[in-house]
Amino acid sequence: MSLRPWLGLVAVLLISACAGQLAGPSTGAPPPMSRAPVAEGGMCGGIAGFQCGEGLSCVMPVGACKTVADASGICRPRPQACTMDYRPVCGCDGKTYGNACSAAGQGVSVAHEGECKAS
Repeated sequence: MSLRPWLGLVAVLLISACAGQLAGPSTGAPPPMSRAPVAEGGMCGGIAGFQCGEGLSCVMPVGACKTVADASGICRPRPQACTMDYRPVCGCDGKTYGNACSAAGQGVSVAHEGECKAS
């Protein structure tokens, strides 16, 4: 008696059972490992993707967003007012801002000093 036909049947049953367990029921609840937002002064970004709390932005060292794939920063409050001096910076979002404070006010870290180059 050959076991080959039975092995095929057992494999199909195991795959079917495992596929049903992976999908699982959808409850609409957030995943059990969701994190609370990071407070001021805490680490944000990075490979873990930590998010800052309300009114804070993840400030990275100048250029980090362009040189490090999973750069991290520190949660800092967004400035409420900035001077109007024009010292352009290129934000990590590829947009030019009048100065570093203006970029920070929009929650954007600085990629480099000077205007962004058109690609």
